[in-house]
Amino acid sequence: MSNTAAYSTPFRRLATAAAFAALFSFALTVTITPAAVNQISAELCHGSKALVGYLYEIGMAGFFVCVLLGGRYSDRRGKLPLLAAGGALMAIGSYAFAQASGYTLAFAATLAMGAGGGLSEGISMAAIADLYETRRRTSVMNCAQVFFAVGAVIGPFGVSWLLAKHLDWRWAYVITSALCVLGAALAVAAVAKREERPLAHAHTSEWRALLSDRLVLALALGILLYVGAESGQGCWLAAYFKHNLHSAKSIAAATVALFWAGIGLGRAITAWTARHLSDYAIVCIALGFATIFQSALLLVDWWVSGLILVPLLGLALAPVWPTTISRTSALHPTQTGSVLSIVVAAGAVGGGFFPAAIGQAADRIGLHPALWTCAALSLVNFTMFVVIWARHRARRERR
Repeated sequence: MSNTAAYSTPFRRLATAAAFAALFSFALTVTITPAAVNQISAELCHGSKALVGYLYEIGMAGFFVCVLLGGRYSDRRGKLPLLAAGGALMAIGSYAFAQASGYTLAFAATLAMGAGGGLSEGISMAAIADLYETRRRTSVMNCAQVFFAVGAVIGPFGVSWLLAKHLDWRWAYVITSALCVLGAALAVAAVAKREERPLAHAHTSEWRALLSDRLVLALALGILLYVGAESGQGCWLAAYFKHNLHSAKSIAAATVALFWAGIGLGRAITAWTARHLSDYAIVCIALGFATIFQSALLLVDWWVSGLILVPLLGLALAPVWPTTISRTSALHPTQTGSVLSIVVAAGAVGGGFFPAAIGQAADRIGLHPALWTCAALSLVNFTMFVVIWARHRARRERR
């Protein structure tokens, strides 16, 4: 995609819907597993948190590879075909996971879901960056991430409902597969419009120049730390509530939905506040409160108190991802696919490493102390963004 003014309104709406649907589908694939983590651990992982952690790790490995390759390809060939491919991969992986009776198929299915997510998450945000001008980009990206949050709420609540009704949790993966097919169909319909114009003729799309941009690297590190804190907490919420705060299994599964409900509300609010506050101010405020709420969640010893803190934590974390992505896309507007692939891949590293590391640590020292890693990550990230914000303001004042 190139000149935002050149697209017809029907195409812009259809392409936006395809991007939103890709985010919704991806959200389902990444949140139903944490919601069903206790059942997956018992039935497929022999009760080992380390084996569950490896599932998170392989999913993010597939995500990492595909987001890098997809970002580069999308700038040359177009973003919408990759959204269609990502939806198809997520559909196949979700259905395969539902059929898994052992760890091997679950492992392979998780890899497919992760690969499909890699072709969906960053590419959808890059597509939105191409569709909308700079002054609207942060607001639209936060709106798009509200759709991610809706999927991230519906998925875990669906798992919780299945468990409360004593139904098979695997139905969550079957339904997710069907919804991913619908999302892919939207992307195919947008491709059929034949209005997307890639930018291969306008630049060489080399990563070398992007990787030499220190601000891009700093924002990539910020995303790595953010995703590590968010996914590290979110992936183990259900296990923490069941085993450490002694809640019922259906309530434990619902905590993931509450977490993402807070994130969805926070991103809806940020779509408005982005018009009044700078991107860096929003991120610094969010990370400061996230550090406080993550610490508070680990200090309570009653599941009811924890239920109050979970959506507040989601609310605090909400603006960091879309606002940082928007700021990054503005740095290299003609290479949105490539530059966002670098930053989103950094997030995949955080999402792949930290949940798995927390699971391995939990088998040795317990889940509660291992989860303090998340609060530490948010604190480090907060400090780094305060420095970036201060330098940004200093540069603007010198001008």
